[in-house]
Amino acid sequence: ERQSKTGATGDRLKEATKINLSLSALGNVISALVDAKGGAHVPYRDSKLTRLLQDSLGGNTKTVMVANMGPADYNLDETISTLRYANRAKNIKNQARINEDLDQRGLLRKYEQEIKKLRRELESKSQQIVDKRKLLQLEELRRRAEADKVAALSALEERSREFMREKQEKRKLEQRLHSMSSQLLMGGNHPPPSDQTAMRTESDKIHKEYQMKLEDLERERQVLEEDKSQVDRYK
Repeated sequence: ERQSKTGATGDRLKEATKINLSLSALGNVISALVDAKGGAHVPYRDSKLTRLLQDSLGGNTKTVMVANMGPADYNLDETISTLRYANRAKNIKNQARINEDLDQRGLLRKYEQEIKKLRRELESKSQQIVDKRKLLQLEELRRRAEADKVAALSALEERSREFMREKQEKRKLEQRLHSMSSQLLMGGNHPPPSDQTAMRTESDKIHKEYQMKLEDLERERQVLEEDKSQVDRYK
């Protein structure tokens, strides 16, 4: 309250001064409780009022605070100050618990809470075991994919050697056809139509076989690329 408005004097003035000091200390405690992080110091000992309200503000209680305001225009500043005060106070979070002696019921409730806690820990451990099993399964899949990759590379090398052998055979056939054509030309006669047809047939056959081998190798290369991408996914 503003002393200039109340017009208090003497003992009333001293009393109002002490009330304002206590309210200021209470505001500091409320601010410390709202903004406290990691067990920060709360100045309960700054005032008798805050020491009396220590359990109510940050202890094991449920507390209700009533803010009184006046409707008059000349009390506007006090009304705004009271609303701010109450807004800070409502942000205090108390964790109220039942105060009880450790009789049979209390012990039973305590044991039930411990059992629930142990069950939660057991579920957490079980989840970790499941996650570890999944990791082992993924590792096994990765090893299998790596083995498949090695086998595919070996198969590709074998197919490459086979392709080189077939390429050499194709070259021999082409040389044979070229030799036959040269012999016919050196004889001064054009080859008969039957020989020309046979030569074209043989040449087309060689070309088709060569093209088919190239297509087979291309398909095998694509399969190996897919296997390699699967292996890289598990790394």
